[in-house]
This record gives sequence, C-alpha cells and structure tokens, in this order.
Amino acid sequence: METYNRDLHTHTVKEYEVKKDTTARDFSLGLVAGLAVGSFIGLLVAPKSGKVLQEELGEKVEVLKSKSIQSYTDQIKNAESFKEKAVTFNADLSKENQSDLELQKRAIKAEVNDDTLKQPDAVVDKALTPNKDEALLENKKTKHIADNLSPKNK
Repeated sequence: METYNRDLHTHTVKEYEVKKDTTARDFSLGLVAGLAVGSFIGLLVAPKSGKVLQEELGEKVEVLKSKSIQSYTDQIKNAESFKEKAVTFNADLSKENQSDLELQKRAIKAEVNDDTLKQPDAVVDKALTPNKDEALLENKKTKHIADNLSPKNK
C-alpha cells in the first residue's frame, strides 16, 4: 500500500505499510479472557456452595423487592396526602376570594341604596344645546353646498 506521510518522507522512507488498528479486537479478547479467569477464580475461592449462595441471593432479592414495594406504597400515600392538602388549600383560598367578593358586592349595594349621595348635575346638556344648534345649521349648509356641486366635482 502506497501512502504519503510527510514525516516519513523527510526521513527518506518513501514507501511503507500502514498497520491495521487492532485495539478494539485486543480489548475484546482481553475482556473475555478476564471475565473467564475472574469467574473461575471466584468459583474456586467462594466460601459457600452454589446452592447456598443461590438461596441467600434469592432471599436478598425478596427483601429488596419487599422494600421497594413498601417504598412505592409510601410514596403513593405521600402523594395522596399532598393532593388532599392542595385541594383543601384551594378550597380555603376560594372561600377567602368569595368572602372578599361578597364584601365588595355589599359595599356597592350600600352605595347604590344610599340616599345621601349627590345626583350628578346635568350642566353638560345645558351647555351643549347652543353648540348643538350651531352644528346642525353647519351640517345643513354643508349638505346644501354638496348638493349644488357640479357633476365634475362630485
């Protein structure tokens, strides 16, 4: 295989073969060999027989399983109690808001039914009457001018 490498070329090596990357293969073989040797040594050094070890592991698995189930049920109970607390808090908050609304409604009704409040003066209507007449007169003049325009200007 012919390739160019600047470092090798500067050292007057023009042609060389590239080695294949075998690190993945070497790692895999080492891993399998290590697992095999470790398992064999573990079986030789084990303080108990296989049956006893299996029984103990089975018991530990059952204990862990029961603990996880207990933890799960405790979490469910905690979530339900939190939900109940949230519902009661929401109900209390809505009662407070309703009581505030009721107080505001009563205050408005009291103001409406209070005879001591002054009625608004109708000064605005009296002041606009002359201006209204002038506006109507101006409107008639504008319509008259618009009616008398020639067809070109319309």
